[in-house]
Amino acid sequence: MGAALGLALDGVHPQVAFAQGAAPSGEIVFQSDREGPTRIFIIDLASKAVRRVGTAGAWMDEDPSWSPDGSRIAFASNRADGRNIDIYVMHADGSNIVRLTDHAAADQDPTWAADGQSLFFTSERNGRGEIFRVWLNDKRVERMTSGFSRAIMPAASPDGRYLAFAAQLLIDFQIELLDLKTGERRSVGTAGGACRPAFAPDSQEMAYVHLDSEPSRLEAVKETGRRTVIADRQLWSYYPAYSPDGRFLAFSVSPEHHEGEDWDLAITDAARPGAITKLTVGKGNDRVPEWRPK
Repeated sequence: MGAALGLALDGVHPQVAFAQGAAPSGEIVFQSDREGPTRIFIIDLASKAVRRVGTAGAWMDEDPSWSPDGSRIAFASNRADGRNIDIYVMHADGSNIVRLTDHAAADQDPTWAADGQSLFFTSERNGRGEIFRVWLNDKRVERMTSGFSRAIMPAASPDGRYLAFAAQLLIDFQIELLDLKTGERRSVGTAGGACRPAFAPDSQEMAYVHLDSEPSRLEAVKETGRRTVIADRQLWSYYPAYSPDGRFLAFSVSPEHHEGEDWDLAITDAARPGAITKLTVGKGNDRVPEWRPK
């Protein structure tokens, strides 16, 4: 993928204003436990207003993902019985909730195929994490990966060509690419543990979480090389997601990972690498953001 394009960052990032005419817009869906159980919310970037999507209950709704046309949201939930986690789809206003999978194993991390007719997801139905695909019209399920210790966190390229995912071969996770047309598979070569791939809208760049040191950082890779997007020495950075125009990245930041975690939503401007602008603060872990397509 070419030489690394690492940026020297001081790890201390103040709240910054965006360049004139470059302020991010639209809506971002995310999961949060701010009300107790994990639920799905949408933040409007113009007003910063946050609204919950979907019915509230003792169950968990998580891993939200916009359909390519922005009309529906896929998510994982244990709302059926409080135990099994399966894949669901609902309209953007939270109505018309449809269950797509029904299996004793956990089905998680849904992401839409480019044509909006199917979803890729992670499941442990074969005894370990593998990537599967479910079609919306008949709920048919197809296994997509094999030969790994685990394969999780799928991301489909908007041009319909590739499926990226985090694959565990020995100890570390690496990013793998599966060509959906030819079946050819190759490693992205992230030089250290990596997970949570996310494609740019033009499918020419892919962001991911780099795990070779603590706290984690965000990198992005394309055929011409690799660049560091966020490398804050005080905050963990996770869950990257591109804006519809590719100019911004939404993600989550926390001072700790696991014990003591406190995740907030943040945005970085590609024109100001390393600068973080927080979208949310306060109680609750706000994670897994995804920008609504235009």
